[in-house]
Amino acid sequence: MLTHDQNSINNHSLEDDYCPWDLGEDAKLVRKVTKEAGRIALSYFARDVHTWEKSPDNPVSEADLAVDEFLRTTLMQNRHGYGWLSEETEDQPERLRCGRIWIVDPIDGTKAFLRGGDDWGISVALVQDTKPVIAAFYAPVKNAFYFAEHGRGVTKNNKPISSSSQQDLSNARMMGDPPAFKLHDFWPYPWPQTMYCEQANSIALRICQVADGQFDCCVTLRPKNDWDVAAADLILREAGGLLTTGDGDKLIFNRTTPLHKHIVASNPNLMNAIMERVSPALIQWRQQNNS
Repeated sequence: MLTHDQNSINNHSLEDDYCPWDLGEDAKLVRKVTKEAGRIALSYFARDVHTWEKSPDNPVSEADLAVDEFLRTTLMQNRHGYGWLSEETEDQPERLRCGRIWIVDPIDGTKAFLRGGDDWGISVALVQDTKPVIAAFYAPVKNAFYFAEHGRGVTKNNKPISSSSQQDLSNARMMGDPPAFKLHDFWPYPWPQTMYCEQANSIALRICQVADGQFDCCVTLRPKNDWDVAAADLILREAGGLLTTGDGDKLIFNRTTPLHKHIVASNPNLMNAIMERVSPALIQWRQQNNS
């Protein structure tokens, strides 16, 4: 049974020395179910699906729930004792006592999915002791399947990938909301005008596209949940990139509140230049909100 004192989890290594299931077998399971989840999502794609709002501007559809049900049933039936955290399932506190936990977003980028776009996908991560150890992100319409294992690298459609070597932010390709980087009142230290910006609905896809070198960096100062970024975190790190909060902290998963205030993803060469802009912006924002 994978339960132990949450305060002691950091004393465990990532070695599979106390669990009846081997991480190699877990990796095979993740590959299989993520691809099947993509096929299920595609069966609803570009059709008239039932849709409603969980909260203002936060849509969900029957497709989200169908994929969630498949992933939860399949993964949990195959791995008794693992925890579960998903955007579309009510959170249960017993996950905090689990050494391993599935963290899933059945459709990351629901808005894109509903409008018939290609910038959405299925995100599945296995987190052990607060750190992702296996990760898959599948964007079916783009035919892009990203897969990573801790310490064993990352692939896209079974071919190794790595983050870019871009060193000049002026020539960088930023995955993020273009107008946000032109708000001069918000950024005390402005972004280069020549920096290219492009947006995608799925934050996991944005980070994966930094991992494969299509883009050089990604910044969002909007909060993101564990299920948004757990898989992408491992995928980017195994590709040689960096993923932190806007304060430069590493992401810690499976906490009581599974939320990260902001996300900065980059190849290592650009991180300092990015933080030179993000850090003073956050300081200024906090001062304004405390005054």
